[in-house]
Amino acid sequence: MSNSICFNSSDTNGLHMSNGGTSMLINILCLSGGRLAETDSQKRLMVYLSEKNQSICGLGTVGFDIVDMPWDNDSFDEDKAFMLKVIEGAEHKLGWDTLGYEPNEEFVHSYLDTFRKLIERMTASDITDSTLYCRCGFPKCSIHDTYTGIHGCQVCTD
Repeated sequence: MSNSICFNSSDTNGLHMSNGGTSMLINILCLSGGRLAETDSQKRLMVYLSEKNQSICGLGTVGFDIVDMPWDNDSFDEDKAFMLKVIEGAEHKLGWDTLGYEPNEEFVHSYLDTFRKLIERMTASDITDSTLYCRCGFPKCSIHDTYTGIHGCQVCTD
C-alpha cells in the first residue's frame, strides 16, 4: 500500500510514497509547522496535516489533494507563503532533534521538492467552500511541539 498527494482529484502527477515515506514526510512537516504557525489559519493547515496519521487511520489511507487542505480566501497568500516556509523549515531539519530516527535525506529532498511544487501551484481560485472547516482550539504536543489532530500527536503515534 502507499499514499499519494496530488494537486486535485483529476491529477495523477504528484507525490507517490510508501507508507514509511508518507509518515516521514508528514512528521517533518508537522515538526516544522508546529514551530512556525502563528495564525489560526496556519494552525488549521498544520492540524489538517497532523490528522494524516497512518497509525490511527490505517496504512495507505492518508493521501490527499492540495486543494482539499483548509485554505482560507481571507488569508490565502499568507498561508501559502507559510506552507512554503514550513517546507523550508523541514529542509533545515527544524524540530528533527525530537525525532527518534534520522530521516533519509535523499527521500526528504525529493518529497519536499515535489510537495513544494504542488503548494506553489495552488491559487486562491482553487479554493472550494468545503475546504475550510472549524476547529475549537489548537492543542500542541508537549514533546514534539506539533499541533495535534483528533488522534493526538502525529509524531508520538507514528
